[in-house]
Amino acid sequence: MRNFAKLASVALFSGLAMLSGAAGVSAGEPAAYHVKPLKGVSFTVGSKRAVGYYAATDGACRLTLMLSDAYAGDGTPATAPVRVNLTVGSGATGSVDAVDGSVIFQCAPGATNMTVKVAQRVAYNAAAAK
Repeated sequence: MRNFAKLASVALFSGLAMLSGAAGVSAGEPAAYHVKPLKGVSFTVGSKRAVGYYAATDGACRLTLMLSDAYAGDGTPATAPVRVNLTVGSGATGSVDAVDGSVIFQCAPGATNMTVKVAQRVAYNAAAAK
């Protein structure tokens, strides 16, 4: 029983550590993460995985983002990873679009933090909406 309690506590704290950058989200809103300069963030954009960070440079957020296929553990990914460099001005927003999702980056005034919102794209079906 003691080992089970230790394992459960490790799993709980690991889960909380992974969620520490996530903000509360209500239904229908994209997931939001708040990131400090030079701190990494990892998230899913549709069928892609994204890993990135930003540096505060001259009051702007200089973002470096890597996009790749999600790792399935069964060999080489279908496509090569892509690196995106984007500078978002203080108080401004920028975005990166993937095939089936978008990421919106908002740089706080003075580049003190960056908000990352992931929006999954879902095809609209007019017949289903009736």
